[in-house]
Amino acid sequence: MKKNLTILDQTSSAIFSSDKLLRAPVRGAFIGRAAVVTLGCAKNQVDSEVMLGVLARRGFQIVSDLDLADVAIVNTCGFLQSSIEESLQRIVELADLKSSGRLRKLIVAGCLVERFKGELRPELEEVDSFVSVDEILNVGALAAGETAGDLFSSAERPYFIYDEKCPRILSTPSHYGYVKISEGCDRPCAFCIIPKLRGRFRSRSQESILSEIALLARSGVKEFNLVAQDLTAYGDDLGGGYNISSLLRAIGKQGVAEWVRLLYTYPLGISEELLSLIKDSERICKYLDIPLQHSSLPVIKAMRRPAGRFAPRQLVEFVRANAPEIKLRTTFIVGFPGESERDVEDLCAFVGEGHFESVGVFTYSAEEGTPAAEMSGRISEAEKEARKAAVMLAQRKVWERKAFSLVGGEMRVLVDGAHEESDLLISARAEFQAPEVDGVVIINNLPDELLASGVDLRGKFARVRVSQPLGYDLVAECLKIED
Repeated sequence: MKKNLTILDQTSSAIFSSDKLLRAPVRGAFIGRAAVVTLGCAKNQVDSEVMLGVLARRGFQIVSDLDLADVAIVNTCGFLQSSIEESLQRIVELADLKSSGRLRKLIVAGCLVERFKGELRPELEEVDSFVSVDEILNVGALAAGETAGDLFSSAERPYFIYDEKCPRILSTPSHYGYVKISEGCDRPCAFCIIPKLRGRFRSRSQESILSEIALLARSGVKEFNLVAQDLTAYGDDLGGGYNISSLLRAIGKQGVAEWVRLLYTYPLGISEELLSLIKDSERICKYLDIPLQHSSLPVIKAMRRPAGRFAPRQLVEFVRANAPEIKLRTTFIVGFPGESERDVEDLCAFVGEGHFESVGVFTYSAEEGTPAAEMSGRISEAEKEARKAAVMLAQRKVWERKAFSLVGGEMRVLVDGAHEESDLLISARAEFQAPEVDGVVIINNLPDELLASGVDLRGKFARVRVSQPLGYDLVAECLKIED
């Protein structure tokens, strides 16, 4: 699980700069310092950014150092047992800060709260307030002491979804961001607790999404990563012919987004229309993240995942036949109840066929409240890990072949900034590399005139030539920086 301290440091120059304060003017005088800790996925990160905006509007200064914070909010993940444990550990760490007197108030929000609600209070007495996913716009009042106690929606299922009118501060570098286009999920996957945590599927209006994209573009965002629990179901609940393809056409017509990337595309929404749109557009990245979960049909059926023409092999063949230039990322689950060695061999063979640029593999976690938790045929943790390693080895061999085939070729990349290992290296990404989950392109040289100019390259597009692979990354030389 990704673990990220969501911050906005007003004193630093580029990555955390004040131009990322979006629709969040400070109301009234300074009342304290606040920090938000985000655990989980990019969708959760968007919620944290909304809470940051709420806090800033209320009068809080957002800080990166928890030792300086008067108020801390932990935005938790409750998707898997491992994420629950990580969330609880982080809460306990911050509770120690509160006990020492360095932290005045501790608020816990997010999926862990939604999943366990009243069960948390007796176990975590140091927490001042628990906030459900429907109540994140009220964290400012809690932090300021205008209200107290826990905030839970009385609705049976969550219903809130943010829009362009909500205050928001980006926690990503200023040239890319995430836009959540829908919330919740109606799919019947046997292993997944998300529908209970996030409610029924509901789409934002197309107008709301376009307004937010325009706002973000004016602040310098160039890459828009569209996220949702079920991205390709977008518009199913709106009527009027709205769907993911109509949204993408509208974004293209708007003309302010330079890169648009689709993350978490459920198989049933992959249509010929969508593939043609991605293939023909200059703004949509030739990239699809399709969580296939497995390849073996017995496991797919037990998981309650799409079969028939939307089964993994058929779907990959469909994409390749209609848009072979689209690069694919996927995730798989190993160790699902009843999964046999033959099923794992099938999955390793499927991966070894070379369909994917990037693969993530999770070991199955039995989550209370899901149908799969009641299934027989449990697999040991050691065996799950061995199966995960086998699938990852198959993908590593695929990537090595793909990476060496790219050597000597040119590609367009988006510069993210200095590489984490050295200020002498530059980190960038190609169209087939999503932020934080895929590899990067490491630029190890710059033209002399650029070095002499001292120009900040973050957020600029460049033309590079690949010189060698380095693990799951690529090393390249810079040929040209676009104006």
